[in-house]
Amino acid sequence: MKQLLSTLKSRREVGVLAAFLVLCLFFSVATNTFLTIPNILNILRQVSITGLMVMFMTMIIIACDIDLSIGSTFAAVGMIVAILFQNGMNIWLASGIGLMVGALLGLVNGLVTVKGGLPPFIVTLGTQMIYRGIALVISGGAPASVRLPASFYNVTGARTFWNLPVPALWFIGITLVAGFLLHKTSFGFKVYATGGNEEAARLSGINTDRVRIINFVLIGISAALAGIIQMSYLRGVTPTAGQGMELTAIASTVIGGTSMFGGVGTIIGSFIGALFMGVVRNGLVLMGTNAYLIDLIIGIVLISAVWFSTFSTRERR
Repeated sequence: MKQLLSTLKSRREVGVLAAFLVLCLFFSVATNTFLTIPNILNILRQVSITGLMVMFMTMIIIACDIDLSIGSTFAAVGMIVAILFQNGMNIWLASGIGLMVGALLGLVNGLVTVKGGLPPFIVTLGTQMIYRGIALVISGGAPASVRLPASFYNVTGARTFWNLPVPALWFIGITLVAGFLLHKTSFGFKVYATGGNEEAARLSGINTDRVRIINFVLIGISAALAGIIQMSYLRGVTPTAGQGMELTAIASTVIGGTSMFGGVGTIIGSFIGALFMGVVRNGLVLMGTNAYLIDLIIGIVLISAVWFSTFSTRERR
């Protein structure tokens, strides 16, 4: 029992989970609607879209990189798929092209960052503007609405048994896939090794450049998938969609225990972190908190999480 307690204490996810449960308890007491089924389903739907990207943002940050362009990729791919569908292309084919575009945009980020030897923060900040510009140019700055066939809508944007949003099922499914990839495969080991000590990983025979580029491709695909699912759920897309989404994804990842120094983090922690962010925003809205104050509070939560992560990492070292 002592060994079990010691193990649990050393796991960052336990602290995040405890904070999450306390937060849920607080909002349950402070509001009358927080624990209602409609509100819980609403939180799941809101968290799911960003959550798809949080899983692979975790892998990016563990490898000591970052991607600030996912919100723009999200909008650009959603707009591309909507325009292709409006012009008569089959929605399944259009979505397949959208996923390939997401992979291509991620590949560009990876190649420029890794092969160009440039800071990922600067590269993806630049491509954030470029990809957003693409969305604005191809749309003319106007939103696009779509009337999707039921066969597509039922697997992307509808509600299923117990009125559960389909995006939530995608979120859970992607979480399981990312968890398996990071924690149960050799690629996941290489991600941790690259983030822990890239030079040592390279000397041990790991192609760290390939690992980092694959991470960028994966998060590009996840951003594209999120954009398609959001387009389906809302039956439309705007070229300004996804603004600030990258910051929410990073915050969820860091709150979940992933270290900005690299080499540390888990998928389950990021899953809890994504739910944590969704509950904070939802609970504050239900309490009638001023919209500007909500952003202030979330900023404080993020800084606190980064401080705790930094302190914990230093203590372990």
